[in-house]
Amino acid sequence: MLTLPILARAIQESGFPHPVSASHCVSLSVQPVAQQVAIAKEVAAAAISIIPLPQTNLFLQGWDHPVSMPRGIAPIDVLRDHGVRVAAGADNVQDPFNPMGRSDGLETAALLVMAAHQLPPAAMDLVSNAGREVLGLARVEMRVGDPADFFAITAPSVRGAIADAPRDRMVFRQGRLVAQRTETATIVRT
Repeated sequence: MLTLPILARAIQESGFPHPVSASHCVSLSVQPVAQQVAIAKEVAAAAISIIPLPQTNLFLQGWDHPVSMPRGIAPIDVLRDHGVRVAAGADNVQDPFNPMGRSDGLETAALLVMAAHQLPPAAMDLVSNAGREVLGLARVEMRVGDPADFFAITAPSVRGAIADAPRDRMVFRQGRLVAQRTETATIVRT
């Protein structure tokens, strides 16, 4: 079985020159904190990025636990506190591993707030700029000179964006609108 410590040692011993990431990493969440910290330090030293996937793991984990069901999300704060690059995402889109899975960053952010105890700004970062960093791309802070790659929604705040997950969205790539979704609601008088 390939574990994070084995992967970290293999990268360091071989001098593997390419970016490496590991997703899910659920078993780390059930280790004692001291072991989580030790593994986080090894992972950071090997420059491995960790990508929790809360939608799938919340569905898959805990079927055999009638009480104190595990949440099945890698310990994000422990990892980040010890220098590990962490992003979050989703996989298993409407398949046997997650029949309700959707590739919606706002839904993933909401799950990070509710099940991983991330504050809304941190959750939004995990599904946006942190993901860019894992891919070796520059962060987008909406400043002059930043890449004009972003999605736009109407929301009063980051918290409101995550809570409401507006259906109307626009996606921009290099400053040009490349996709747009709108939804219409009609009130029918009877």
